Amino acid sequence: MLGPQNLTYTAEYLKSLSVLKKLVAQEYFPAIKEELIIDDSKRRTVRTKIQKYIIEQLKQEKIPYIIIHFSATTNKCPQENCHIPVKGVYHEISNPVTNKNIMLPAQMIHNIIHHQVPGYVEELMNLGNSHMGTTDQYLNCKDLLNVLKDSNAPDEVFVELEAISANVAELESQKFENMTTEEIIDESVFLPNDYERENNIVPFYNMLKEMVKWGSEDIHIKSHCRPLGVVKGRILPAPMFKEILSAERTKYYAYTLMDTQQHKQFEETLEMDLSFLVPGAARFRCNIYWAQGQVGLVLRVIPTNIRPAEILGVPAVLKKLVFERMGLVLVTGQTGSGKTTTLAALLEFINLNKDVHILTLENPVEYVYQNKMAIFTQRAIEIDSLSFPMAMRAALREKPDIILIGEMRDPDTIISGLKAAETGHLVMSTLHTNDAVQTISRLINAFPPHEQETIRLQLSNSIRGSVAQRLIPRLDKPGRVCAIEILLVTPNARGQNTREYIMRNEVPALYKVIATSGYDGMQSLNMML
Repeated sequence: MLGPQNLTYTAEYLKSLSVLKKLVAQEYFPAIKEELIIDDSKRRTVRTKIQKYIIEQLKQEKIPYIIIHFSATTNKCPQENCHIPVKGVYHEISNPVTNKNIMLPAQMIHNIIHHQVPGYVEELMNLGNSHMGTTDQYLNCKDLLNVLKDSNAPDEVFVELEAISANVAELESQKFENMTTEEIIDESVFLPNDYERENNIVPFYNMLKEMVKWGSEDIHIKSHCRPLGVVKGRILPAPMFKEILSAERTKYYAYTLMDTQQHKQFEETLEMDLSFLVPGAARFRCNIYWAQGQVGLVLRVIPTNIRPAEILGVPAVLKKLVFERMGLVLVTGQTGSGKTTTLAALLEFINLNKDVHILTLENPVEYVYQNKMAIFTQRAIEIDSLSFPMAMRAALREKPDIILIGEMRDPDTIISGLKAAETGHLVMSTLHTNDAVQTISRLINAFPPHEQETIRLQLSNSIRGSVAQRLIPRLDKPGRVCAIEILLVTPNARGQNTREYIMRNEVPALYKVIATSGYDGMQSLNMML
């Protein structure tokens, strides 16, 4: 861990930034008292109006603001002779001029301001709060500099951060220097072929690369439409591509992504799922389909750099789940709610801190991991194995410590996952349900009535956590934030009750368990909001 650095100006600047909630409260409470507003909807309207006004003022003055996540949490500083409490779990620094933001752990902000140390030592624990070691977390100087650009931050702040940036980067690279290699970008894939030059066609990889730069999270390629991107939750036509795509053009783009065998399969099944890499841009998960006799594509953008759990603001208790020796962990939510991103952040956290073998079974492979402390084996169903059940049977002979199942979509996959969880593996997977408790019922009801009692018993003994998440629009700026509901089976009295509720088929009672178990890290969606 780096010792104290020259961060005097940075510490003073971060200390001077205001918390958005406090700024709003200063005007909000006097406003509703003066107008004697009782109705909740009117109160929300007043608060929204005040917040927008305050952010506009900050924007004009080029002043970033801070949002404290999980602000009710307070911890002691581990530094000797420091009696200043660490408030919150994450501090989000937002620049209203550029709408860029960075999420930093509260302990890191505390260490910068009070100790001038650009990092902290994180304690690693499992759900039973058993000590599992420590890890060094460093300040992401590059991203912080990017957020503070075009703000009122003094030049001295940029000088200080640039000065320590090289030291931090060197420490991080030394940790895994024998395990990782730099990406080599093949620029030839962006060159047009003879057919594209003759017909003045934009190469598909070029189009995708530009749309990723624009900020697309999803991309829709449909005939008789311009290329469409989902940006901050809104579907918009790509401004850099004015041409309306013909049916022939969309079919051409689709067929360039498939090999000969996939062409044949697509013509037989009329559907195709695949994933591929655009060098220097992103990976893509793609579904190719027929609609009213014409070919269309929907592509999900998957960043090549996996965002850490801290940057996503993942609740700290989820990082405890990955240190469980065995069991089942489910991340659920509707399509596009960020389930895969959350799982990828947790797997990358394991990759940085545990020397284990991680096996992923996906259709198709989405995030691609580099071996750091962990070893990854990533298998694509229907390419590397014929089906999830067959891959799961083989998995038990491949000696994994952790198994990621892309989706529990049918009874065979669910049974395979439960068996793996019972035989000493930590199994992580996704499911399409709306809340953490409903997930339990969904898994059990996937089976015929005469099998449900057996599955209920297996599930109650195997499940360690059920996490449901949704992406909701932000109020302070364009974009979305993740709201997470957490149900845990912890090894204490409450955890035993949780298991017994599942065994006795009293699943609705779990809502009360969540509401009364905040101390263990559980939270309902309303509590999170």
